[in-house]
Amino acid sequence: MTEKKQRLTLDDLVKLPNVQEEEVFIPQWDRSILVRGISKATQIKLGRLIENEDTDAFDYQKELLKESVVDPKLDDDAIEILYQKDSAVIDLIFVELNKLNGLGGTGDLAEQFPEQ
Repeated sequence: MTEKKQRLTLDDLVKLPNVQEEEVFIPQWDRSILVRGISKATQIKLGRLIENEDTDAFDYQKELLKESVVDPKLDDDAIEILYQKDSAVIDLIFVELNKLNGLGGTGDLAEQFPEQ
């Protein structure tokens, strides 16, 4: 006999966890950061950046960092400082964010944008 599963309620939706958080170790710096997966609402927000002809892959990446890096919390100034560091470290962060969000690749969306 099959066990009847409990149906999801609206109250359940409020109580259920939002998105997974994960500690990402950066061996080059012997430090870690706390990152969070993206929600569907955030995915839509970031997707709209791709469709906007006034933005490019770097705008998408910066917004992804602002949304996903929980600790330390990054703003535009902090991201500019981060982008002056080793590109392998930044790529590592994007790879880990993509894994957390169930995506492949390095976070480089440049191929999705037409040449200008």
